Amino acid sequence: MRFDAAYYDHVIDEHRYERLGLGAIDFDFAGMSREDIATKWVCHTGAREFADAVSSGQSAIVTTGVGLGGPPHAGTVFQLLRAIKLQQQGLDVQIVLGDLDSYNARRIPLQAVRHLADQYEEFVLRLGFDPQRGILRRQENQSDVLATAFLLARHLDDEDFRWAEEDLAALYRSHGVFDRLTYGMKQATLLMTADFIHLLAEGRHVLVSLGVDEHKYVALARRGAERSGLSTERLAGIYTKMIPGLNGLPKMSKSIPGSGIDASMHADTIRTLLTADTDIAPEDNGSALLQMYACLPEVDGRAYDRAAAARRNGSPEWKNLREEITEHVITVFSLWPR
Repeated sequence: MRFDAAYYDHVIDEHRYERLGLGAIDFDFAGMSREDIATKWVCHTGAREFADAVSSGQSAIVTTGVGLGGPPHAGTVFQLLRAIKLQQQGLDVQIVLGDLDSYNARRIPLQAVRHLADQYEEFVLRLGFDPQRGILRRQENQSDVLATAFLLARHLDDEDFRWAEEDLAALYRSHGVFDRLTYGMKQATLLMTADFIHLLAEGRHVLVSLGVDEHKYVALARRGAERSGLSTERLAGIYTKMIPGLNGLPKMSKSIPGSGIDASMHADTIRTLLTADTDIAPEDNGSALLQMYACLPEVDGRAYDRAAAARRNGSPEWKNLREEITEHVITVFSLWPR
């Protein structure tokens, strides 16, 4: 599988999502123009209504989460930076650290997961998240959300969980990450959907920010909520492009060795890997460095378009930007607690 234009078009058309492309967005969001939004997200469902709710002063929150399978890779880091960007724009934001997700789905020992949660919590704060203006929490000991998951479980069955597998599930299987959808993986997915539904049940407008390969999780939450009698009109999703993996792999992932860079690596290793990346994909979506650049909080639509044009034209500006992006990524990863 490749996360190229054909993939994005297929997902958008199959699930009737609205495009977040230049000329297609008819709303601004949290002080960001449609061009700025398009640098960091590719499609959405219900985000326009969420933006309207924010504009009218209604209770609204953005939520995202990260698994704790190990030190963060580039995709995780830039998902966090997008959430922090939205907080900096004045939105209420929740970041969930998926400790029970990793305990159940990845079978990581509880003490190891707790240690990773400590590291991720410190890392998110160092990246700039303000816990006084948002929610940074773990899943463990959140008994109210666990209760929401238990109530939601009645309205979902095995077929729902099979349908909601990530689009990369086949790739993960081929690399031996897992061979089947286990009970623990279903538990992790259930709890993730409860993270969304719990906010919805509190009466808020909820916008879930995830990678586009995870888009079915929001749809799964909608299924469960609707079957339980809860209106999903206030539940929206907004989906990010994937950061292409190294060595021809479609995505940088903690689960696939050799696919990318992560915070456990020495600065010289990261520099060597990114410098060696040939970056010859014909599409902008295929450039790992360009997609990392797009995710930086300070990069807007104009800066992204300029960088993309420089890359396509092979200009010296892109060579300089490659070096700047590499050093910026190294600086960000250096914030990871050792």
